[in-house]
Amino acid sequence: MRNPDLLRITVEQVEEARLVRVAGEVDISTVAELRRQVRNACRGESTVLLDLSDVGFMDSSGLEVLLEANDGAVAGDSSFFIVRPSSAVRLLLDASGTRDELPVVEPHEHMLR
Repeated sequence: MRNPDLLRITVEQVEEARLVRVAGEVDISTVAELRRQVRNACRGESTVLLDLSDVGFMDSSGLEVLLEANDGAVAGDSSFFIVRPSSAVRLLLDASGTRDELPVVEPHEHMLR
C-alpha cells in the first residue's frame, strides 16, 4: 500500500506548459501515482515540465516512467522536459546511461515560480 507521505505531486498550469512538481521518493510503492499524473499531464498538445528537484530517491521504476513519457511525447503532439533533476535523479540517469536519451534542462529559478 502506498504511503502518501513518501511522494507528493502537484500539477499546475504555467503559461502554455503543465508543470508537474514531484517531491519525495519514487519507488515501486509510489510509482503508480507518478505514472498516472505524468500520463494525465502529457495528454493533449501541451508542453510538460517535470520538476524533479525535490526527489530524494528514485529507482528503476521511476526511470521507466520518465522513458515512457519521453517516448510518448516523441510519438505524440506534446513536448516533455525534465527540469532541475535532483542529485538522486542525476545519479540514476548517469548509472543507467539514459541521461542523453532524456530531455533534461536546467532553467533559471525564476522561470518556475
